[in-house]
Amino acid sequence: MQGESFGRYLKRVYKESGIIGQLILVNTLVYVFLLGIQIVGKLYLKPDLLENVLPFLGASSDLSVLARHPWTMITYFFTHYQFFHFLLNMMVLYFSSRLFLLYFSERKLIITYFLGGIFAYFIHVAASNAFPLMAADGSNNLVGASASIMAIFFAIAIHKPGLKVNLFGILPVPLLAIAALFLLSDLIGIGSGDRVARFGHLGGALFGVLTVVQANKYGSFMNRLDRFFGKFNFKRKSSRNKSKLRVTSYQAPPATKLTDEEYNATKAERQRRVDAILEKISVKGYEGLTKEEKDILFNESQR
Repeated sequence: MQGESFGRYLKRVYKESGIIGQLILVNTLVYVFLLGIQIVGKLYLKPDLLENVLPFLGASSDLSVLARHPWTMITYFFTHYQFFHFLLNMMVLYFSSRLFLLYFSERKLIITYFLGGIFAYFIHVAASNAFPLMAADGSNNLVGASASIMAIFFAIAIHKPGLKVNLFGILPVPLLAIAALFLLSDLIGIGSGDRVARFGHLGGALFGVLTVVQANKYGSFMNRLDRFFGKFNFKRKSSRNKSKLRVTSYQAPPATKLTDEEYNATKAERQRRVDAILEKISVKGYEGLTKEEKDILFNESQR
């Protein structure tokens, strides 16, 4: 940070942190903003100040409110104002996203986070208007990244149900078992009066499941979304930094074309190597991998 402004430092950290770090950073900035609102409200004896701000960030199940604040359908899944809610969500987001990127690309991660949150919102709205219990439960407003995180976690849990993670660092548990516990917790919590949007969680989980149905097929739901949003993945061109140097053209040598047998053998070898690394993860966890093994998994996830 030496020699650069705080704003420039934050911008550099944001760019260098990868998609997981960027999601966590945006969530953190919103939390710090709301924490500041709470502190100001206490100092000036205005305890309702936060309640006046939250409607501009949280998503209401009332569609007439959504019509006035349409951006809240997205901002809600970056909004936390309770410390432990924020901390737990960021921990699970980091954990589940790291696993997700072992098998899928960063663009698919961001698609799952955003569309999973939006899909969960509409499931929450449908439940709020269908069941009188929801109005009495006090969970009409959605805040927090939980629904988006459920989409990411359930996507990877259904895609690789037998993949084991070390719970509390010592107990190897299949991802599917952890997903089942999350699901059971939300089903039991319906109507508990804890003001948790359980149907939003269930909607996020459902979206995650839908994204990995036939995940390896070209025409799958997720791959269709990935190709659609890939069309908008362009880089802004800048004329200010164009070099005035002339560069002579260079004709690259033609790539060597592999035979079907060579291609299949290469593909099988890559898969064998990835399977060996995944087996190591189930025993030692992700942090037990070498840098080379982590790079291999990352590169394979980008194919």
